[in-house]
Amino acid sequence: MPFLVNTLRYGWLSALTLGLAAALYFQPVPIDIAILPRLALLLLGAALGLGIYFKASRLAFVACQLLAGYILLGQIPADGRSWLVAHGLALLALNTSIVMALRDRSVISFFGLLLAGVLVLEMLGLGYLYDCCAGIVTAARPLAVVLAGLPLGHIGDWLVSLGWADLGFLVAAILGLAVAAVRRDPVNLGLLSSVLLTGAVYVLGAGPRTLVILAACAGLLLALLALRSAYELAFRDDLTGIPSRRAYSRYLLTLGRSFSIAVVDIDHFKKLNDRYGHQVGDQALRMVAGKIARYGGGRAFRYGGEEFVLVFRGRNRERAERALEDMRKRIAGYPLRIRGANRPHNKSAGKRLRGRGGSQSIKTSVSVGLASASRDMRSPDEVLAAADKALYRAKRAGRNRVCTHK
Repeated sequence: MPFLVNTLRYGWLSALTLGLAAALYFQPVPIDIAILPRLALLLLGAALGLGIYFKASRLAFVACQLLAGYILLGQIPADGRSWLVAHGLALLALNTSIVMALRDRSVISFFGLLLAGVLVLEMLGLGYLYDCCAGIVTAARPLAVVLAGLPLGHIGDWLVSLGWADLGFLVAAILGLAVAAVRRDPVNLGLLSSVLLTGAVYVLGAGPRTLVILAACAGLLLALLALRSAYELAFRDDLTGIPSRRAYSRYLLTLGRSFSIAVVDIDHFKKLNDRYGHQVGDQALRMVAGKIARYGGGRAFRYGGEEFVLVFRGRNRERAERALEDMRKRIAGYPLRIRGANRPHNKSAGKRLRGRGGSQSIKTSVSVGLASASRDMRSPDEVLAAADKALYRAKRAGRNRVCTHK
């Protein structure tokens, strides 16, 4: 279930854009797409600008190459169009898959200039290949020598038949899928969708109309991903991955009259930090945040430091108490294995090694204070203050317990 939730959370924007591209191409309902060429330029330019502004170098580079490719491919004479478009699209797909494996950096930097230089060299190299040896490249079957004599059956025959453009798309798809599986985030899933869109254009035939649909949908997707990345930076806590205090303040504006607020605090967190170091403290924060978000029963936020807040809609305080008690027990019973020195920082890779190599495990606990809105306490600030008082009662009573405001 968590895998499905994360896939929906990260992939819905990409799925929506792919669906839009399919609708524009097949047109079950007649649509006037005369505006798409200008819209494609506008969206790709907007995605490039947003990527630069928000330091999202992956999005900026892909938007830049798509914008350049869209403009240049549109200027190609008809006699050389099919060869240059096919191999140009393969290069775009390969570049996008490689960029997925990189981390975001400042676009206006040596790294950004290096990527731009590589893009220019690729364009010049593609033009040179077309002028000098387009026929040789078209006739070449790069895997024929490598796979000669191997008993691969029909798959081997298919692989041997692949030209350079076909092979480029195959490598781009495999690399993109591998990177997206290891690093599941909205940007990588969006870039993978861009690779798939590019491949679809190649398979369906890269006519002018298909190129326009690709550029417009890819530009829309990249622009929306840039805005989503900005939202994540503003409203999601970078360490724990759950919504931040700013998101909590916005969420309060949506509450009605009936709600409850719980304040969760990690017990003896300062001692844990002092004894084991800040890396273990961060590890504990991530573990507790994950348990709170999954089992707390309400909307979870990191309020600050080692303190978290849960917001429950409705009048059922008993249900909130049961969920909080279950969450508290799960946290108290979880053996937090201290990371080995060689454990990878990547979440997926680290999860596969969980339980192997850590020299020591520790346990931590949380104290919880819960309060509900009433005639005497109607505002979220008043309910939060009452929950905070209940939290201090839990601390004074020995910690590792849930106390409610009476």
